[in-house]
Amino acid sequence: MASKQENLNVSPGLVRRLLRENRTMGTQLAQYEFRRMSGELSNPTLFMLELDFPGETPVASPVLPSVVGDPVSRKLPLLNVNTGSVLVVENPEALPPMGIHIPDLPPEELRPALRALMTAHVSDPFARFVFLCDTFKPIPFLGRYKFVYEYLGETALAAAAERASVRFGISEVRSLVGTQVLWRKNAAETAE
Repeated sequence: MASKQENLNVSPGLVRRLLRENRTMGTQLAQYEFRRMSGELSNPTLFMLELDFPGETPVASPVLPSVVGDPVSRKLPLLNVNTGSVLVVENPEALPPMGIHIPDLPPEELRPALRALMTAHVSDPFARFVFLCDTFKPIPFLGRYKFVYEYLGETALAAAAERASVRFGISEVRSLVGTQVLWRKNAAETAE
């Protein structure tokens, strides 16, 4: 059995080599994930969740705890927003978290919009995304590539955006289609 002293005698060259290999392999894995995601977005049946449960009652809207008005919740640390598995950047915390609203779109509109966003995201990283989804359709896809998402259901976008602002630190929500700003954190709250 190795002693603690023996474990501390690791060559600095070995550590540098392992760090270099980790960076190289991380980048290659992210490129592979992006190619796989692009191929998946070419599939016309990707978001066609043909689930039929006859006689079932509709799903109730999700109960979202009110973290907006709770003073204790506002003091909690922000939840981590990663860049997804399709991108490796040197300092992901330098990218601002941004909300992306995904409305209930037909698959033939959703796939190209997501492909355009992800291509721009990989070629020139500009944000860490929190996807606010009106339906369940894109959630399995977003989960596969390790993106942060929230299901909104019937929840108003403004309420969901305010909640995501408290939880993740987003300052604006943009539409997936057209990229217009749908919600922006007001300046008075930002000054607090």
